[in-house]
Amino acid sequence: MKCVYYIGLHEDTLHLFQEELEDITLQAVREEDILGNKANLTACDTLLVGEQVLNPVRIAQESFSRDKAISILLINDKANHQKVKNSLQFAPFVGPTIQAVTNELGTGLVPIVEDAVQRTEQRRSYVRIRSASSSITAFTPNYMEKVRVNYMARVLDEAPIGAALLAKDGTVLNVNNYIVRLLGRTDREILGIAFADHFPVNERNALQDFISDGYHSKQKRIFELGKGDSRKFLEISIGDIDAESSSPYKIAIVNDVTEATQARQRTLAHVDELQKLNEELRVVNEDLDTFVYTASHDLKSPILNIEGLVNLLEESLSQQPGEVPELEHIRRSVERFKATIEDLTEVARIQRSFGQEASELSVADMVADVQQLLQPEIDKTGAVIEVDIKQAPHILFSRKNFKSILLNLMSNAIKYHAPQRQLHIKIRTAIEQDLFLLSVQDNGLGIPTGRQDRVFQLFKRMHMHVQGSGIGLYIVKRIVSNSGGTVTVTSKEGEGTTFTVSLPVQIKRP
Repeated sequence: MKCVYYIGLHEDTLHLFQEELEDITLQAVREEDILGNKANLTACDTLLVGEQVLNPVRIAQESFSRDKAISILLINDKANHQKVKNSLQFAPFVGPTIQAVTNELGTGLVPIVEDAVQRTEQRRSYVRIRSASSSITAFTPNYMEKVRVNYMARVLDEAPIGAALLAKDGTVLNVNNYIVRLLGRTDREILGIAFADHFPVNERNALQDFISDGYHSKQKRIFELGKGDSRKFLEISIGDIDAESSSPYKIAIVNDVTEATQARQRTLAHVDELQKLNEELRVVNEDLDTFVYTASHDLKSPILNIEGLVNLLEESLSQQPGEVPELEHIRRSVERFKATIEDLTEVARIQRSFGQEASELSVADMVADVQQLLQPEIDKTGAVIEVDIKQAPHILFSRKNFKSILLNLMSNAIKYHAPQRQLHIKIRTAIEQDLFLLSVQDNGLGIPTGRQDRVFQLFKRMHMHVQGSGIGLYIVKRIVSNSGGTVTVTSKEGEGTTFTVSLPVQIKRP
């Protein structure tokens, strides 16, 4: 069981952590115990300095001076967050283990605390490795370089969008196949050269400045590649990866928006069409913003793990008989990144699947197909599924997308079932006022009051003790919205939830 010390947390923030943090014990400490060197910081994994502490930077300085491995999070409200963040930049006796965050993140604070706990554990593991007194034989640099190369090649090539790993000066260290296809060059021609040098001369200075500045001035910009009929418009975002090493990295996310840009240019004279296109681009850009944030956030910790472990293994770790425990950190980081990439790939698939040809579907057959896919989970939970589709036994819709709607809603009901009672899932269809209605009702955990409007947001989860990525209901929302329909939720915590999908009735044409 991990332990987190806290000082002066606001009641709402403390209640959030008590509800959402799993396998972590929260223990209050007094400010005077920290300043008087009475608190044993080595007994905990993270120190939370809350909104009610008058001088959080001083607490951070004193704590860092005694334990440079412990993660310290300074949590403040919106009014004070930037002040504390600025103070940290100019305060002496602080280090990279100290981070200022705002309580406006809400449940987003939970993964930050979990990451902080993990990073403390890793730093202390590094210290133990350094202090080991046994004679050692270091791993060869060639072997560790192979670990780096294999890791980056696997995760980058799985990305559903262009991804390039850059050195701080913009030199290309690795790219995925998407970038290779965009640039029309071989890996050997791309790697080891400034990323900006692959663009036309008139674009290079602006792109190099953008890479150096990144998010500080503008989150993303569009650059042109090529000329004439082969000209492409690439939307580029730059994110810092703050690995604790002497060679910081950046990640460039590249999206080919040529078709959208050219379409916008062709429709400048049509105001209504332009407004619609801009709205579609805004939605796509919001998804891309989320991808950049998630990629930067989830890449940061794995790369930090890889970099730190590899450097230490090269310096001091002996290759003893049996498996080296620290390499398990590498495996877990790779698996975590792969899971994130898989989720983002599914979002990209949904984004590209709009406009698929509709066909007449038997709702009973579609429900049966999904039940077969979920049969192991149905058997495990003992779920009883009731189907009433007499009023609307058929629908004209994309088979793949309708199956995705059913699969996500039914699996969501199973995932969030109430352990103390048998799960009942009721699936109903009806036709009302030229709308096809699909409802999926369960008697599960329900959704807490005040959170129901957030269930369709990307990567939002209402119950953190259940495994999941928070992407299923987002996919349902995207499919339904882009089909001209709506999806609503009604729920009562502790009693159950009902999702209702409304789709325009389509007419089958000869």
